[in-house]
Amino acid sequence: MAENELVLKQRNAPGFELQIKLVDGRELQILNRGKKTEQRYSIDILSLQDKSKKSLTIAWKWLAASIAFFLTMLLLLIVLPDYLSANKNIYLGIVLLVGTVASIVCLLKFWKHTARTQIFYSRNAHVPLIILSVGKPCKKSFASFIAAIENRIKKFRSHMAVDGDKQLTGEIKMLRRLSDEGVISKNEYEKAKSKLLGGFDSNFVKR
Repeated sequence: MAENELVLKQRNAPGFELQIKLVDGRELQILNRGKKTEQRYSIDILSLQDKSKKSLTIAWKWLAASIAFFLTMLLLLIVLPDYLSANKNIYLGIVLLVGTVASIVCLLKFWKHTARTQIFYSRNAHVPLIILSVGKPCKKSFASFIAAIENRIKKFRSHMAVDGDKQLTGEIKMLRRLSDEGVISKNEYEKAKSKLLGGFDSNFVKR
């Protein structure tokens, strides 16, 4: 994949779009557009870890809700007949219908919110900065984009010897900017800053 072709576009839901573009060989420009919001920010690839990591987010609450509705329906179908006389079949039919529909809706929500993601973390503080849906828009273009970015990070890293303390300072400044822009939370920034400050050389901290 040529450098000027390093662009990835993903549509994760109607009205929600993510675009990532490599500019000048080492700056990633990210556009995150929602139905009523638009967020633009940039990240230097040298501030990222060499390898991205895959993650599986499972919507456990929707799975638990589906199982709960199903078990409740079964329990009512077993218990209610002893307390019903007239119109028993109608009431049991309503229980069966409502329980089945609720279980299916929750299963669909579980399927929708369970997702495989590929995450680029900041180099030292391990803050998730770029979260991508695996395989979108297609497996081939997604894999090519990830490989191209990771190879470019390694290439720059091998040709640039940057002092460790300067790396940490640069990462703190970048994370503060991303916090101000609303890309990461204030809490994430404060935790990352504490972690990064702990990695400074003692002589640097005294200055």
